[in-house]
Amino acid sequence: MKKESKKKIIGLFDGIDDIIVNDIKQQLRTVKFKKGDKILREKEEGSCLYVILKGKIEIEKEVEHSEPPIAPLTVMEEGEFFGEMSLLNEEPRSANAIALEDTELLEIPEEEFQRLCFSHPNIMLNLVRALSERLRLTNERFAGALSEMIQKNRLTAIGKATSKIIHDIKSPLTIISLNAQLIETLFPEAEELTQGIIKQAKLIDELLQETLDYIKGNPNHLIIQKVDMVKFLKDIEDTYGPSLKSRNIELVIENKCNEPVYFDEERIRRTIINLIRNSSEAISTKGTIKIMANLSSNWLQISVIDDGPGVPPAIVDDLFKPFISYNKPTGTGLGLSICQKLVQEHKGRIEYTPVQPHGARFDIRLPQQHNL
Repeated sequence: MKKESKKKIIGLFDGIDDIIVNDIKQQLRTVKFKKGDKILREKEEGSCLYVILKGKIEIEKEVEHSEPPIAPLTVMEEGEFFGEMSLLNEEPRSANAIALEDTELLEIPEEEFQRLCFSHPNIMLNLVRALSERLRLTNERFAGALSEMIQKNRLTAIGKATSKIIHDIKSPLTIISLNAQLIETLFPEAEELTQGIIKQAKLIDELLQETLDYIKGNPNHLIIQKVDMVKFLKDIEDTYGPSLKSRNIELVIENKCNEPVYFDEERIRRTIINLIRNSSEAISTKGTIKIMANLSSNWLQISVIDDGPGVPPAIVDDLFKPFISYNKPTGTGLGLSICQKLVQEHKGRIEYTPVQPHGARFDIRLPQQHNL
């Protein structure tokens, strides 16, 4: 979804000489409202439009069968005007107008408005321009709301499927783990292999549950603990380095953090693994993935950098939104969204930066104000 465009301020008297505008204002009544006053009421008859001389106005609409029953539409500022629709279509007011602060308005009765439009055609032109701009913004908001609704429906569908998958897969995962333990009992020399099997089975279970929690919006219960970054990164290197090497991808660790740090080890490990997986899938033939860690000003930064093709500029702004996928025809588009959720639950942030001449860099920043 694209970011909503900034609203243009189109004044009713734009293009008219200041002397003429001052003469017009002197012939009209100025009305004042206190913060919180209701200026217009939905469904009441309208006989005036208003120009905002000072203050801010919120336009809101009553929505049936909704909680809350009032939906804010827009905020209008000095120079803007409102209340014109009742004069144009001779229908009751279509929304409420509330003063957000002490406000001063120029009141233009219907008869005077008609006279001004004949005397100064620019007024009608400005009215049409303002209505066109409001329609454009309304279209953008509608498109955004529709996109969010589609995403929500997709998340609901995936949530139902994931719940079923988790239910169906727990039994075989349990059997795999029990068999691995049995093999270890019979063949103690296979401990390293069987523990790896048990660890991977547990990881699958946790990843599925994490996906379900994300879809349902459930917060994770973080276990913040003291972490030795040397051991933490060495474990990642030993676990994923060999498989990457078999694909001509070198995993490089550059650790400048030699003192204990604090975070939920399992969840940040999964975040890094997800980023490594994304990088490895983006690299088509051979390349390098680098993990860097350093500590500065009570912030731990972990960076995952690759020399692949990078992220297409067209999707950079939406990169962490659900269902955004790149260079992965079979991807779900949820990986980076889940990474962002896990990092934000640490009160941290994750950011993407393109690498020149090509490549991608993801920086995870975690606060370190923990007293354990």
